[in-house]
Amino acid sequence: MKKAKKNLYTLLLLVTCFVASPFIFHQIWKNAKEAKRTPEVPPPVVQQQNDPVPPVQDEGEAPDANEGAVPVEATTAAPDGSPEASQETAPAENTVLYDYVTSDASYFDDALFIGDSRTVGIQEYGTLKNADYFCDVGLSASQIDEAEIGGRTFDQVIDDKQYGKIYVMLGVNEVGNDYEFTVTKFRALIEKLKVHQPDAVIYIQGNLHVSASAETNIINNAAIDYLNSRFAQLADYKKVFYIDVNPLYDDEYGYFNAAYTDDGVHPFGQYYVQWCDWLCTMTVPASADTDTNEASPEA
Repeated sequence: MKKAKKNLYTLLLLVTCFVASPFIFHQIWKNAKEAKRTPEVPPPVVQQQNDPVPPVQDEGEAPDANEGAVPVEATTAAPDGSPEASQETAPAENTVLYDYVTSDASYFDDALFIGDSRTVGIQEYGTLKNADYFCDVGLSASQIDEAEIGGRTFDQVIDDKQYGKIYVMLGVNEVGNDYEFTVTKFRALIEKLKVHQPDAVIYIQGNLHVSASAETNIINNAAIDYLNSRFAQLADYKKVFYIDVNPLYDDEYGYFNAAYTDDGVHPFGQYYVQWCDWLCTMTVPASADTDTNEASPEA
């Protein structure tokens, strides 16, 4: 009896396997087919336009490095995804829009420098110690009105003393933000300087490029050039002038020359001296009538 029952169970098991096997093999085949398919790649994470860009940090003391840099021409290119206004471009760096003259360091006795960590470098390592400075790491045009440096606000600085020259270099900390917002804030800064400093000549300094190794998908030379081109459009070469030091530092490919920097963003200390020397060659005479001293563009 037990043997018959055992045979019956074996028979039922065989029948069950026979009936279920087509479904089992079908599922195995389906799973194998799915495994061969290329898995879907999730979309890349894209930084929102108004996300803040990490501030540019200061460099340390300058080690000895090669002396001098050979100026070369740089190019301006709009970054991918820039607004329609990107079709507006600044003059190329080798285009002369004003007949600048060379002055000695006393030209900067009544000068104010406004900027981020690169301007901090001019203050600390440069030769223009007679100028005033309102600069800090990470400073931007969008938050300058709220900034307090050395116990003084921006409004206090521009209201307490009348300047003959004002140098502005801001923007690298805003490259990742919305272009129109950044340009609007920068334009408002320039207009504010015109009102509070009616006798000052305003120099807009183009933002320095970065080295090839320092480029990211946010901070890169295409974006910097585009932003510089928008700032350059604010110059009328009567009251406001645009000057660009990049040809002094660029390598043959238009990157910040790696020989002049440690982090790809800031010059070694000794090259701030070279920057100051260059500024002395790009001055507007205090006695000049800038309304009539405009030069035709030259290639």
